Amino acid sequence: MEPPLGNHAELGVWIAVSIVLYALAVNLIWRARPGWAGWPGRALEWLARWRHAPWLGEVLRLLYYVGLPYGVVVLRRVGQPAYMGIPPLEGHALTAGEIILQLLGLAHPDEAWRALWPALGLAAGALSLTALLCWWHTRSLRYLLPGSIPVAGTSPISWWIAFREAAYLQVHWAFYRSGAILLTEDFYSGTALSLVLICLEWALNPAWRTDLRQPFRAEARLSRLALALITALLFYFTRRLWLGILVHWVLDLLYTRLSCILYRVQPGDSPSI
Repeated sequence: MEPPLGNHAELGVWIAVSIVLYALAVNLIWRARPGWAGWPGRALEWLARWRHAPWLGEVLRLLYYVGLPYGVVVLRRVGQPAYMGIPPLEGHALTAGEIILQLLGLAHPDEAWRALWPALGLAAGALSLTALLCWWHTRSLRYLLPGSIPVAGTSPISWWIAFREAAYLQVHWAFYRSGAILLTEDFYSGTALSLVLICLEWALNPAWRTDLRQPFRAEARLSRLALALITALLFYFTRRLWLGILVHWVLDLLYTRLSCILYRVQPGDSPSI
């Protein structure tokens, strides 16, 4: 069934709905910090103490980050799954193994290797640059703020939580990217426009704005921005969603551990410019 507003308009509406939902949720959470008087504060305090609250939160996050893009692009058939990095299936009566290979873009080994080499090079370069910037940033803060207590903007997390978060964010960003590509009809312009949408969404988050004004907490936010940029470039070269998830997952794990190690290093000489 053809969408009543057309692919471009309806997908744009759903992306706008996604941004509005995000803005409402993060601002409500920010407002619900201790001190919100009245019945809304009491209701949220009761909800936070409910034993099933963590499960409810994860279900809502799953519906938002994965369910919304799946429902719009796959079920309503608004937009193109290929613009999200999900290649179309070729052939009929495919086995489970053939379906997995096609979805991963590995059905044709020669093409897969040509796509993997840029991914490996970009991931290696991103890791090296992340390590260098993290080290230099930590030394700079220790030198400029010698009396402060360094607090890492992130902490080590288990591998499966890191993978879950990488999958959530990459599907979410791919959803925005698919709409931008459909609108511009160009992968390069659409990928760049999707980064603008992602930054707009973050700008609506008061926690982001607050952390960016705090030197030791801004690093984690800026690293998230770097991941969005790196995986956007990776998508432009490979057109594969799963590669973005994999690279995001690995870089996030390495960054969190590297950040905690560097924050425990004693300050040395003043950093060079």
